[in-house]
Amino acid sequence: MNLGKVLTSFTFRYMLLYVVSLSFAVFLLMVFIYGIFAYNYFEDLQDSIVGELETLTLIYEGQGVAGVEQYIADQQQGAGKFHYLLTDAEFNKVTGTLESWPGYREFGDGWVSFGLDATDLVGKVPALELLARPQVLSNGYHLLAALRYNDILESNRLVMKILFRTMLATLALGVVGGYFSAAFTLRRVERVNEGISDIVRGDLSQRIPLGDAAGNVRELIENFNDMLDQTQSLMQGVRTLSDNIAHDLRTPLTRMRNNLSLLERELQGEEEGRVQQLIAECDEILTTFNALLRIAQLEAGNRISVFAPVNLGALVQDVVELYEPLAQEKQVEVHVHCEPLGFDGDRDLLFQMAANLLDNAVKYTSNGGAISVAVTGSERDKVILTVADDGPGIPVADRENVFRRFFRLESSRGVQSGSGLGLSLVQAVVKMHRGSIRLLDNHPGLRVEVSLG
Repeated sequence: MNLGKVLTSFTFRYMLLYVVSLSFAVFLLMVFIYGIFAYNYFEDLQDSIVGELETLTLIYEGQGVAGVEQYIADQQQGAGKFHYLLTDAEFNKVTGTLESWPGYREFGDGWVSFGLDATDLVGKVPALELLARPQVLSNGYHLLAALRYNDILESNRLVMKILFRTMLATLALGVVGGYFSAAFTLRRVERVNEGISDIVRGDLSQRIPLGDAAGNVRELIENFNDMLDQTQSLMQGVRTLSDNIAHDLRTPLTRMRNNLSLLERELQGEEEGRVQQLIAECDEILTTFNALLRIAQLEAGNRISVFAPVNLGALVQDVVELYEPLAQEKQVEVHVHCEPLGFDGDRDLLFQMAANLLDNAVKYTSNGGAISVAVTGSERDKVILTVADDGPGIPVADRENVFRRFFRLESSRGVQSGSGLGLSLVQAVVKMHRGSIRLLDNHPGLRVEVSLG
């Protein structure tokens, strides 16, 4: 399975978008939940500090500094978690576990935060982050009670790290799962596309195999195959009608032309000229009729079985040599660059396609003009046939219409002969070979690019 094709498929992009969106949503949800937890933690922390300050205030008012000292000493012996400091009005230490009045950051509503260094059992000096609330006592004394909140900070870093790594792991698993899911889906789609491609080329007897398809996909294939059954039945009716037309009209037209040819031999002068005009008109009708039948055959895919290796460069060179005398009559220069590139195709139809394009170029190029013909390769291993002229070109608005049967530009009616079937036939040949055709500006003139192979 082609890696680039899988990665650019709709299924993979959809799965990737889904996984990214889901991971981001879960990440935001977990951050929100953890934010509520952290908020409640700080609420409890603040309530504990406020309660401790109230207790110390009551002890100070009832027992004075000695009572506060005794309370702090009792708390320290019991492995208390609070840090205390009682100072006089000039912030000189009276008692407490802190050495001096700290420089702190104010949060508002009386809450402050400051850092404190403390040596642990192995000699390291970790930084403690303390949340505190100062309070002014009677006689201008200052009291400070603080609690460490390093735990919540460490927890915050740990949780964020876990969330981030979990999101990355989810994305990685999602990409891998999306790749295999897309590859599986793409493999099934390619099987369907291969069947449709054969059908588009005109082989209406083909059906899309059901294989292991199930559910909606199986129902879709079954409905598509039913539609093909109806289409094939309708096309068979059209082909039968075309055969009847060929038998009922082409044969009488051919017979009439032969009779006119016999009559021409027996006549002379003005009457002979009139008969020759009738013969020419019969030839034109037969040419148009044969072109219609050829297009119908191509669209029905009746020539796919004759595909064989074709050197398009050599084939186009032969077509150019065939049309060079016509070009020389109009003093039109033909520049040729044909690389020996090939692919599997129908040589006769490709010859007809190239002849139609070159015929149009010679027909619509004014006397003394120039035509360039090239056969080159492309980056996608396609063979590109380019026919460019410096004639009047085709307006952008009409470039799709010219492929319709019998469509002719108003500017060419009455000036150039034709039935309006040339480009229709070219398009039918190109589609049969799974190619594409583009009409572009040549500044001035028209440049036709046909991609095959």
